[in-house]
Amino acid sequence: MSIQGMGERLAAVRNVSKLSQEDMCRRLGISRSAFQNYERGQRVLPAELLLKVYEEFDVDPLWMLEGDTETGKSRRHDEFTQAYRKIGLAVENRIIERGLIVTPEKKWDAIDFLFAEFLNLDVFSSTESAPNTQRIDSILGLVA
Repeated sequence: MSIQGMGERLAAVRNVSKLSQEDMCRRLGISRSAFQNYERGQRVLPAELLLKVYEEFDVDPLWMLEGDTETGKSRRHDEFTQAYRKIGLAVENRIIERGLIVTPEKKWDAIDFLFAEFLNLDVFSSTESAPNTQRIDSILGLVA
C-alpha cells in the first residue's frame, strides 16, 4: 500500500533542506535503501518516521499524508488559523462593545482559553468556529 504523493513530498522536504539522500538518512536515522523506498513511494512511512520528519524539519505530518496545500501545512492548519482569527476578532469586538479595559496579556489569555475550548469540541462536525457572545462575556468577566 502506498499513499499517493508521499514519496514526492518526502523528496520535496529533502530538496528544500538542500540535503543529499545520505544526509537525509543520517538526520532521520534510517538506511539509504529504506529512504529510497519511501521516496519512490514503494513503502509507506511509518508513524515513527513521520514524527521524526516533523521533529527534524518542522513539516506537518498531515501534510505528509494528505499533501493538500502547497505551504507544507495541512488543510486543518488553515482551518485552525481561521478559527483562531475569528475568536480573536470576536473577543476584540466584545471588549469594544462593552467598553472594557483589558490589558493585552489578559485579552490574549481569554483568546487562548476560548481557542483551547474550541479545540476540545468536535471541530469538524461543528459549523460554529467562534464562541457565542455570552461565552466571551463570561471569560472576559474573569480577566477584565
